[in-house]
Formats: sequence, structure tokens, C-alpha cells
Amino acid sequence: MIESMSDRIKILFRLALFLCVAVLIGIALYFAFLRKAPSVTTTPEEQETASNLTGSGDATGGTGETPTSADGTTGTGALPISQIAEGGAATATLLLTNTEIVSPTMTRDGTLAYYDPADGHFYTINSHGDVTLLSQARFPNAENVTIANNATAAVIEFPDGSNVVYDFISAKQTTLPSHWEDFSFSEDGSEIATKSIGNDASNRSLVITATDGSHTDVIAALGENDDKVDVNLSPSGNVVAFSATGYTQSFDQNQLYLIGQTGDAVGSVTVVGANFSAIWSPDGTNILYSVSDASNNYRPSLWYTDSRGDRHGGIRLHLGPETWVEKCTFASASTIYCAVPRIVADGSGDNHSLVTSPDTLYQIDLPSGKATPLGYAAAETAMFNLTVSENGNTLYFQDASGRLLSMKLH
Repeated sequence: MIESMSDRIKILFRLALFLCVAVLIGIALYFAFLRKAPSVTTTPEEQETASNLTGSGDATGGTGETPTSADGTTGTGALPISQIAEGGAATATLLLTNTEIVSPTMTRDGTLAYYDPADGHFYTINSHGDVTLLSQARFPNAENVTIANNATAAVIEFPDGSNVVYDFISAKQTTLPSHWEDFSFSEDGSEIATKSIGNDASNRSLVITATDGSHTDVIAALGENDDKVDVNLSPSGNVVAFSATGYTQSFDQNQLYLIGQTGDAVGSVTVVGANFSAIWSPDGTNILYSVSDASNNYRPSLWYTDSRGDRHGGIRLHLGPETWVEKCTFASASTIYCAVPRIVADGSGDNHSLVTSPDTLYQIDLPSGKATPLGYAAAETAMFNLTVSENGNTLYFQDASGRLLSMKLH
């Protein structure tokens, strides 16, 4: 009897416990799904603050223009997009071409010339994106294209080894020897420096030829050192190439000779690092170069130095931004713009294609070397082949897909 009573008590206790649990679950479901959220009334001041924090409203800073990112869409980020690169923020860019272009070069009239591999034509484009044929001549399937300063002429190299130079002013085409390579135009486009690479080392030389083919002069024999010579005509024309044939002071410290018009060294530059690559200042008295820095885990290192023969590289200024000279351009003798990756990997100094991080645009002032971040493309892309307009107001560059874009500087 006692056992029977005890069993009934246990059953009743379990039933009561089940009912309590069910009630608690029901209450929880009510508060989670059915109960309405309390209404909140905000003041006009609070609403304006919320709008500013979320980036709603006019993101153009009151200009009334819609900022365009690299992919052609409008910016919708949390912060307004700047119309001018002037303070490190996301900056509006204008997409000028929908496909890859090659060798963007500033022309005499302030437009930008380029080669379009899609149809083999050369075009010019202005800051508004208006495209005009530079020439009726067509050069399909070009492998490499080098356009002269001011776009007066171009060397076109083809996969079969044939080379031609085309003069846009005279509309004249001249055939170049197939064993010539590494082309560099003079400032006025009237001459081309190049390397003549014969099968035998005794037939390898540094030469200068007229763009119209009227004359060719051998500057110096290259022999077995052809791979140590980088053809790079200075704006003044007194330097034809850099030659890494000087003495080696240590594991990573080398002397580069500046080869003049007569084939003799007219100066030298001491370089600490490997993978030397350089561009000239507009007046031809200084160079900006980058190397792979062994002391910094072979990351890129940027330098500015005096290149005049009588000074022998007396000025050597190490610049802070870690980037490659191929991602920099001179806007003037005292201003450089460089695209600097946000993330630079160890060992990437020898090859910038190893770095795919988006770039931030920096302005470097000379001779102080002060580097200031100006902004980055709203679509956050890597930047290549930077060029500044003649008035200094617009920066042109190519994105990771080779498309041409522009960004306002002033």
C-alpha cells in the first residue's frame, strides 16, 4: 500500500514538473518572438548624428556629383568618399577604359596615349574619358610596346621577333633588326637607345639609332655583360644606360656605372641591394630607384640619389615607403607620387607581382623625403603605371586588370 502511494506521488511530481517547464518555455518564446519592441522617439539632433555615423545622406561632400569607384559603381561605404586625394581617405576614381590598355604615356597636348591590344590601335584619351585615334595605322598582336615621351613615336615588338618603330608625326614606319631589345627613347623622341644582342658575345653592343632609321651608332661593346646593362636614356641625353659592372664592396653593395654617349662611364652610383630598377627626374639630374633589401628580409627599398657625373651619386636618400619604382612617377623635380601596398611580404623585393594588396597613394616631397598618404581608390585596388597630367591636377593609373583610371589630386 505504501509502495502504491509512493508511486502515485512520484507520477504527480513528474507531471507538475513537466507543466512548469512547459510554462517557462512558452514565456521564453513569447518574449523572443511575439513581444513588440518598445518604440523610441529621437530628437532631430539625434537623428542627424545617426545619419552621419552610418554614412547616409550626400556622400559627395556637397558637390552633387556621384563618386565612381574603379568598377564603375558608386561608393556606399560608411564614410563619405573624398573627391580629391588629399588626406588618406577613400578617394573617388573615374574608370576610363573597360579593358586592359598598354603603355599609358602623356602627350604634348595633355591627353594620355596608349596601345589597345584588343584591336591593335593607338589612342589618346582625355580626363573626361573621350577617346580619339592617335593614328589610323594598326598593329595587331603586339607583344611589347614602348611609347616615346609626348607620344611622338612607338617601338612595337611582335611575337615572331620582328620589331618596327612608328612615327606618329610623319606617319612613317621603320623596320628594326629582330635581335634588338630593351628600347628607350630620347626626350624628344628622335633617337632610340637599345641593345643589339647577337648569338655570339662578340656581336653584342649598346647602340643608338635615329627613329627615322637615318643613322645607327655603336656606343659600347657588351660582350658577356649584356644582362648587366639596363638601357635607360636620361632626359638630358648624357646617360644612355646603367651598367652593373662596377666593383662589389660586400654581399649586397655594388657600384653601377652611368654609361654616356661615348660608351664611357660618366659617373657611378653605389647601390645597396639587388634587382635595381630606376626612373629619371624630369631634369635628368637625379634618379629614383628601388632594390630588394637583404637587411629587411628582401622587401622593396626605395632610394633617391644624385646621378650627375660630376657628383658621383653624392646624394643618397632612403625613402620610407616600401614599394617599387615601377609604382612611382615624378610629377615634378620636387614631387613624387608612389602607390604603396598596405601589406608587403618578405622576399617580394625581387618581384612586385607577388604582392596583390591594395595600394595607398603617397606624395613624397624632395629633397626632404617627407612621405604623406593622400588616399586610396574607393574600390581598393592595386595601382600600376602612374602618370600625372601636365597641370598636376590628375593622376592616371592602371588597376590590377590593366584598366585605365584617373584620380583627382587638386
